[in-house]
Amino acid sequence: MKRLSKKKIILLSILTVIILLFFFLSTIVKNYLVNHSEELIGRKLEIAELHFNYAEVSVRVNGLCLYESNDADQFVSFNELYVNISPWKLISGEYSVSQIYLDGLNVSIIQDSVGFNFDDLLVSEEEIPDTVQANQESKTTKFSIYDIEIKNGYIAYFDKQKDNLLDLKNINLDLPLIAWDNQKSEMGVDFSIGGEGNVGINANVDHATERYMIDLKVTDINIKPFMAYIKDYIKISSMEGKMNTSLKINGSMIDFMDVFVKGSTSLQDFSLNDLEGKRFLAAKSTNVNLDSLNIGTSQYEIGKIVMEEPEIYATLFKENTNFERIFEPVMIVDTAELAKVEQDSLKQDQALFYAIDSVIVKGGLLQFSDKTLNRDFVYDIKDIALNLGRLTETSDNVPLSYSMNLNGGGKLKGSLNFNLQEVHDFNLRARLTGLELMSFSPYTEFYIARPITQGTFNYHCSIDMKPDHMDNQNNIKISEFDFGKKTKDPNTIKAPVRLALYLLKDQNDIIQFDLPVSGNPNEPDFKLGRIIWKTLMNFLVKTAAKPFGILGSITGTNPEDIETIQLNYTSVSLDDKEKSTLKDISEILQKKNELVFSFTQETDTKQERNYLILEDCVNDYFKSRSEEMPNLKSKKLENWANQSSEFRNYLVKDSTEVSKSLVELCFEKIGNVKANQMLDSLIKERNKEITSYLLDSLQVPQDNFIVKTADLRNLSDQQKKPKFRVEVSIK
Repeated sequence: MKRLSKKKIILLSILTVIILLFFFLSTIVKNYLVNHSEELIGRKLEIAELHFNYAEVSVRVNGLCLYESNDADQFVSFNELYVNISPWKLISGEYSVSQIYLDGLNVSIIQDSVGFNFDDLLVSEEEIPDTVQANQESKTTKFSIYDIEIKNGYIAYFDKQKDNLLDLKNINLDLPLIAWDNQKSEMGVDFSIGGEGNVGINANVDHATERYMIDLKVTDINIKPFMAYIKDYIKISSMEGKMNTSLKINGSMIDFMDVFVKGSTSLQDFSLNDLEGKRFLAAKSTNVNLDSLNIGTSQYEIGKIVMEEPEIYATLFKENTNFERIFEPVMIVDTAELAKVEQDSLKQDQALFYAIDSVIVKGGLLQFSDKTLNRDFVYDIKDIALNLGRLTETSDNVPLSYSMNLNGGGKLKGSLNFNLQEVHDFNLRARLTGLELMSFSPYTEFYIARPITQGTFNYHCSIDMKPDHMDNQNNIKISEFDFGKKTKDPNTIKAPVRLALYLLKDQNDIIQFDLPVSGNPNEPDFKLGRIIWKTLMNFLVKTAAKPFGILGSITGTNPEDIETIQLNYTSVSLDDKEKSTLKDISEILQKKNELVFSFTQETDTKQERNYLILEDCVNDYFKSRSEEMPNLKSKKLENWANQSSEFRNYLVKDSTEVSKSLVELCFEKIGNVKANQMLDSLIKERNKEITSYLLDSLQVPQDNFIVKTADLRNLSDQQKKPKFRVEVSIK
């Protein structure tokens, strides 16, 4: 046998060692990395398999897992990583990778108040030598990476401060090329968020023009995980909804403001609940077409906005509203900061252009609750339909049509045209039909202490507003309107609103009147709603304060004849005219039996007493002569007495009384006690007479009238005439 030379044995041994080294290199490297990972990177590392392919110049890693600093929880893991290197390009000074394939990537990112769970793996700029940084800045690195593919990836982001988990599932990335000198780059990536959501991104970068184009598609993304960050701005307990978006984005790689966006976005099954778990905003769907959004030039053109079945739940409290409570965090703004923002906005708005093609609302719901009354008022406005025409910042005639169904019956529909350049330039038409008034009992109980038991409200309104003039026409018709019995609520409004409405009822139990209102918007205190309300209240107050105009029309009587029942001094019995007035009042009560008439007796007590004692003395005079007293009253009786010397002689007892007046002579004869008794008796008999006539002759129920006497000692001179002053009220 031929023996090998020493030289050949050495070469063969070296070759054998090299072959064995390459054969076991994968295992050696794997074991070294696993055993010394904490020394190298400060973390525990596990690798199931590591293989080098020397023919392909590639490396394959299977089952890698890098742990958290606690050596228990997984930080990064993957099923397989394959990297194929192109070493021949190193000759020209270029680092090149022909393929990167990564399958089953699993990353767990955790953030707390200190930072992220990977901060210890990062090298700070202070740790990088200045010479390395200088070389990096002065020399351009040539590189190229082809065929990058990531499949079945998963990234979990947990924010400890918010206690919120956001996970991205089924991440797939396809990137054909990344190179230092390539003119165009393409990338495709898609991943799932939550249970059903999916995000797809296709991007193209043109390095020659330094522009990028992104095609973004978002499908069924659940917005609930983002609630943790929204809660910093609004006070809510839950947020639901699914977002869908399709956008094409064209932007500059140099000027980040040079961005053009076009596409559409929608939000399905959206809802927000307040801190008490009560819903305050919701919508079945909201769809927005973005015709073009040019961020750089501030040109925003939005197409059609369609909202289906939106819901708003508004609550008014004594201190504020539920919206003020919910949006309190964003409403607390520093005054100086707000002034600066407004100033900056003003500068930006000078070049701003926006346009919205149309806004359509279908099947909306507004539920309003008022908790400022003695009991809660809850009202639903359903089937809200709105159609708003084209809207721009320079629009001088924006059309809006609307219709809605009101709580428990009734419908409101109309139109509005308004000018965005001038707030006091618009016209409104509204027609409200079949509104059930009983729903508003909490308000009438609060303001006038009576509930509404029935009634239907119809209202036609037109408002034509210009900067220097406003014309408002209101036609009101109320059918079968009635109040219930008085409640224990304190009256907030003392105006006789109930009486006015009752008086306005016609024979068919209908209240109908026109209420024209006008004003000048240039006046400092001009407020449209307040002017209309004030005009209405003034109308009702005047109606209640002067009811006899309406009451007189019922019987065809002069209103002044009903207001006062004139009497003659010393007369008790009613004459034909006085009885006729009472008959008219009786007829009015037959048609309006809820009214109560008050008859208040007034007179000049001094004059009345003078006539009484004169009449008594004349009566005694004729009795002494055994003659019948003439049928004379008050002034006529006084004239007769002054002309009758015989009567005067009858009263004069001695020469000391010659200079006294007839009244003085009669008073001495009658005496103060009897004179007062006669006056009291006259007043009582008058009250009794009118009461008896109303009850017995006219059959007027007792609860429909009141007969009383005024405070005669404190009457003004204008009131000192014998009469019954008539007033009207309602039961």
